[in-house]
Amino acid sequence: MPNPFFQSQNMNSMAGYRNAYNMLVSSKNPTELMMKMAQNNPNLQPILNMVQNSKNPQMLFNQLCQQRGINPQEFIRQVTGQ
Repeated sequence: MPNPFFQSQNMNSMAGYRNAYNMLVSSKNPTELMMKMAQNNPNLQPILNMVQNSKNPQMLFNQLCQQRGINPQEFIRQVTGQ
């Protein structure tokens, strides 16, 4: 099933998530990159707002995973390939 947060970033597959992860990791300014991604995909704006309002990104990620019934450690393992 497509992920509504990442439709415009072509992230409806694990390969898409890996590509975005690699872009963020290799970026000199991940926040700026996320802001650019949010401009292209308004569905990212609520997440970006939460992070900019001093929410802990790790806690936010874990909370969003929990709401969707996703094991955050397993998801990270699949995205990073570790």
